[in-house]
Amino acid sequence: MSLIDNITFHTLGPLHYAVREAGNPEGEPVLLLHGLMDTGAGFDALVAAIEKRSPERYRFIAPDWRGHGATEAIHDSYWFPDYLLDLERLLDKLTGRGSANPVTLVAHSMGGQIASLYAGTRPERVARLITLDSLNVPDSDPANVPDRYRGWLDAHANPPITKVYEDLETAISRIGRRYPELSAEQTDFLARQWTAEENETGRRQMRVDPWHRVALPYAFRASEAMALWREVTAAVLCIDGGDSPARYFCDDAEMQRRRACFANVTRVVVDGCGHMLHLQKPEAVAAEICAFVDAHP
Repeated sequence: MSLIDNITFHTLGPLHYAVREAGNPEGEPVLLLHGLMDTGAGFDALVAAIEKRSPERYRFIAPDWRGHGATEAIHDSYWFPDYLLDLERLLDKLTGRGSANPVTLVAHSMGGQIASLYAGTRPERVARLITLDSLNVPDSDPANVPDRYRGWLDAHANPPITKVYEDLETAISRIGRRYPELSAEQTDFLARQWTAEENETGRRQMRVDPWHRVALPYAFRASEAMALWREVTAAVLCIDGGDSPARYFCDDAEMQRRRACFANVTRVVVDGCGHMLHLQKPEAVAAEICAFVDAHP
């Protein structure tokens, strides 16, 4: 069963959330948390690769974050703590409340930021934390705060507009330019998941709320994130793309300092891989995940 085909909707607080599932419904729960602009369907190739190695072992749960894919949008600012609340509500609904059933979180990019902060906030609920090309958001510069506040106010006076492409081929081309390391088949897949046809015109509208492009008045503070990372008790695996442009977001010393916050951490680099490593080389990423899970039962 594919993540693409199996979508159910759940009421999480004020929002209707789209949640994709695959694998064994009675298996060990693995939450797959996507990055900015993506959807849960982006993990489909990785799920297939893990299933090939460990058939029927896992229940894969892949939500579309608020304002992404088929999940309801709020058409206003997306405050980061709300993602943690969405994740907790999802765990309560699908895996049970409390610490009796700790889960494995596999999370890409922005999803990794969410998962890592949640794992420090609720350490008893996370057995393993696996981040994919994540934890690399640059620390904020206080000098930029005035402009951030002005930009945020300006966005409410002139709200952002959803991006629309003339046709599917244009969307494929734009995604291909952003991720040149991906194959034609992979960029076609992303274009079909990230966009939807607009009113039968052939034009393709992005399936992400444009408010995600609006910077919040406050920015990421590494010291606050690191305080939460020091609370994580889960075994942590950081898988990074060897050729990802994200490796330039923070220097090596800063990334080592961040990973050192975790009490039990392993880092792996997948050579020849860009930022979308779980899509580009799903078999290699699946091999690392399966080996890590077996080593940390």
